[in-house]
Amino acid sequence: MRSRKLISASVLAFVLALAALAPMAAQAPRQAPAPAAAAATASNYTIPKSTYVAPKTPWGDPDIQGVYDYQSMIPMQRPAELAGKTTFTDAELAEWAKTHTPNQDSCGVGTRAHETCTEAQKNSVGAYNEFWDNRNIVKDNRTSLIEYPADGRFPPMTPEAQKIRQELAGGTRVGPEGPERDTYRSWEEFPTVTRCISEQTPNGVQMYNSGTYIMQSPGFVLIVRERLDTRIIPLDGRPHIGDNIHQWQGDSRGHWEGSTLVVDTTNFTSKQARGGVGSTVPNGVPMGNIHLVEHFVPISAKRLHYYATIEDPKTWTSSWTFMLPWEKDASYQIYEYACHEGNISVGNALRGERFQGR
Repeated sequence: MRSRKLISASVLAFVLALAALAPMAAQAPRQAPAPAAAAATASNYTIPKSTYVAPKTPWGDPDIQGVYDYQSMIPMQRPAELAGKTTFTDAELAEWAKTHTPNQDSCGVGTRAHETCTEAQKNSVGAYNEFWDNRNIVKDNRTSLIEYPADGRFPPMTPEAQKIRQELAGGTRVGPEGPERDTYRSWEEFPTVTRCISEQTPNGVQMYNSGTYIMQSPGFVLIVRERLDTRIIPLDGRPHIGDNIHQWQGDSRGHWEGSTLVVDTTNFTSKQARGGVGSTVPNGVPMGNIHLVEHFVPISAKRLHYYATIEDPKTWTSSWTFMLPWEKDASYQIYEYACHEGNISVGNALRGERFQGR
């Protein structure tokens, strides 16, 4: 899985999309706030500064180009048993990894936990094909990815959102990042990533096909995620597109603050599952009114800290921020992600639903 190659189709898509950006920006634009103000309004949390000074591109921008990976064993929310504890020691992290490292069979023969597992756990097939998955874990001694609120937990939901969650409770299961639909009446209710349409933005921990390529050109930053999505971010100060236009990955505008790339994103579609981490309406589809501010903070030649601040006053009582460390990996080559919407999993899942219904 570490042998990947970036195909020329992505570069072609980049060129074609650049040509399309100018007329799209002219469609009922709204005036954007000054770049610094756009970032400041998203959260009361202050993004930590870095003393590292990135090298320059030939045209003078900070150079953060390269292929990064960001696999992590750290949970998005701080577990209840770790309340009040913000970081692990190296010894504690090593102990935690024995039972919390992703992409492993924690109850298989020969594993540390095998003797204490139940028979059901020992006999469970778990997630399929885990032995193929990458284990490029980026070291992180924190106990949660969430940095704000300070308790490392999601902020409380609004009464409106709590009501919606209760209405959905009969047809959802609670996953690591919130409710996910567990019963599907049709293929249209599957998440967009399952249907090979689009991945989430912002992206949290991704345990396979997690290579992310940052490419720069004068006035633009291109971010290619190995799984499904490409984002083209203009840096020329143009306003956001009009409120009547919504896109899978939203509408992004970037600027530099020292060596840090700051990206302000609005205009998310209302069709994205979990709304880029959380926002939802009664039928399980997000509201599409998330305001996202990302900070790509390089802290060394091979590592940057990715901060994502999510604001949606209809869902959350406050904004919240998580940080995911990215590690540059010169050996990681990106292939085309050959996703197929007709995958047998969709049909089999629907047949299973019909069988349970009968």
